[in-house]
Amino acid sequence: MTSTIRAPIDGEAAAERAAARFDQIAEQSATQSASAPAQPTATVPLGPPLKPEEWIGRIFQLIDGLRSRGDLEPPQVAKTLGLDLHPAGSEQAARGDLGEHGSYALWVNTLYRERPGKWTIGLSLEPRSGQEGCLFALDKLRQHLSARGYSATEGVRQRDGSQRALYRSAPTPGGIVFVVSAQLAPGGTGCIQEVRINANTPEDEA
Repeated sequence: MTSTIRAPIDGEAAAERAAARFDQIAEQSATQSASAPAQPTATVPLGPPLKPEEWIGRIFQLIDGLRSRGDLEPPQVAKTLGLDLHPAGSEQAARGDLGEHGSYALWVNTLYRERPGKWTIGLSLEPRSGQEGCLFALDKLRQHLSARGYSATEGVRQRDGSQRALYRSAPTPGGIVFVVSAQLAPGGTGCIQEVRINANTPEDEA
């Protein structure tokens, strides 16, 4: 599996790079939001070490538990994933090692300041340099969501040339549609770099 950023072989160093990513996101958020005071960046302490399949299992557990917008709120996300969230600029985040395979990261943020209750979750797997094989195959996510009634839109090309796949749940009784977006690694390998989850209201879907 290829990666746009080369990572040291040491898992601790890979996790430290994930922390640097949170700092960069926080700085960008402060720059883009001139109306709000800049928030201090902080190094996110390491969470428990996990195997790739354990991290993927927790992602599926989070998806399977989605019933309302409240399931994307930071306290509920932390409880479901069994991780402690820490401030990282404008986000709440967690990170840790995937053993010899690389590192994982979680962030929870409200991307739109005018909609403070609309949370977005990001969950990533970052392989170490030279990692053989695919840590999280798109096929695995596709099969899991298809069995739960999600509709798929795959092969979505973005401006930078990368691809993503979108999966949408059936509306809940309250009209919420959960959207799971999988950002794919470059090179057409069908490997997932990051999963993002949103809860769309009827207004979002209109």
